[in-house]
Amino acid sequence: MRSNCALYVDAGYLLASAATRVSGTSLRNGVHVEYGPLVDGLIKQAEELSGLPLLRVHWYDSAKDGVPDAQQGRIGELAKVKLRLGRFGVDGQQKGVDLRIGLDLVTHARNAAADVFLLVSGDDDLTEAVEEAQVHGVQVIVLGVPHSSGRPHGVSRHLVRAADELTTIHAATIDDTVMKKERPVPVPAPPPGEPA
Repeated sequence: MRSNCALYVDAGYLLASAATRVSGTSLRNGVHVEYGPLVDGLIKQAEELSGLPLLRVHWYDSAKDGVPDAQQGRIGELAKVKLRLGRFGVDGQQKGVDLRIGLDLVTHARNAAADVFLLVSGDDDLTEAVEEAQVHGVQVIVLGVPHSSGRPHGVSRHLVRAADELTTIHAATIDDTVMKKERPVPVPAPPPGEPA
């Protein structure tokens, strides 16, 4: 059987943390993302860290009623990307994303889908799933989004302790693919009585 690595991306964590890095706020709508090059950079780093070819990128995000929007549809069409969607709750919070990630980690480990899992997330709720995957012989590396200081942004201590390794996504991968949206400067209206 051929050895592989697999990449699990919590898009909510990745995009909010990347937005914080480049714009100072975690609002995803404040940044423009070049998804193709971002995914390519993550794949390249996953293969370098593991020393193994990538089986697949599992991309987890929320969608209204679990139906992908146009952007998510394009992400799902990228080579080697499997789109996995949760939904939004009535309060606007994502629902089912962490559960999907955890279930996939454990199921893929039990089925020996890959030897090394790379997890882009900081969520404490994934700690037990990481530990269960390791029981089945899988190595789990957590990839955090780097702060401007270089330290990983928002990764739970429990998750760090459970993982085999914690490292950060290459800063250039984020900086070259996630850009702050510049707000247009409003042009003041001319005073009444003056031509526009």
